Amino acid sequence: MKLYAISDLHVGFEVNRDALASIPPHRDDWLILGGDVCESEEDLLFALDVLGSRFAKLIWVPGNHELWTTHADGLRGEDKYRRFVSLCTERGVVTPEDAYPIWPGEGGEHLIAPLFLLYDYTFRPDHIPVNQAVAWAAESGIQCADESLLHPDPFPSRSAWCHARCEATATRLDEATRHHDRPTVIVNHFPLLHEVRYAV
Repeated sequence: MKLYAISDLHVGFEVNRDALASIPPHRDDWLILGGDVCESEEDLLFALDVLGSRFAKLIWVPGNHELWTTHADGLRGEDKYRRFVSLCTERGVVTPEDAYPIWPGEGGEHLIAPLFLLYDYTFRPDHIPVNQAVAWAAESGIQCADESLLHPDPFPSRSAWCHARCEATATRLDEATRHHDRPTVIVNHFPLLHEVRYAV
């Protein structure tokens, strides 16, 4: 019984859908989907249905692409996130809103903690104020698509949404880990520490 993890499947691209469809069965194993599976409900369901038939358990966390609003009349912010959580729940996929599961396989019991924390703009050079990070990047011709596609509704900003998620998650993690000595596996699409932002 093995625990696998993969991210950035981007199954909206046909070549990635074909690659996903070619994954062989792992009937006894778990798979962590570490975000950026897709942008649309249709593509999420495709990925969950393919992988759900090949793995014993799926664990999903969102990346920024899952939170994108790509149509004018589409769901935004928290509503988009909650819709994807609902689709996962309907298929028995563990999300950041569920109780953290205990991995019973190779390596002994581990607590698996899928998180959704988002990001603020504190990962920037020390001499750049946080409130100028986006403008600083734009001066170099860099603008993240999140600036136009990832809406924080009903929060006033992505940073505010991030801070609310971090606060609630810290409480949950503390409660989940307080009374056991199992190792904890943290699963999150967004870098947690500046020092490991390039880790693979």
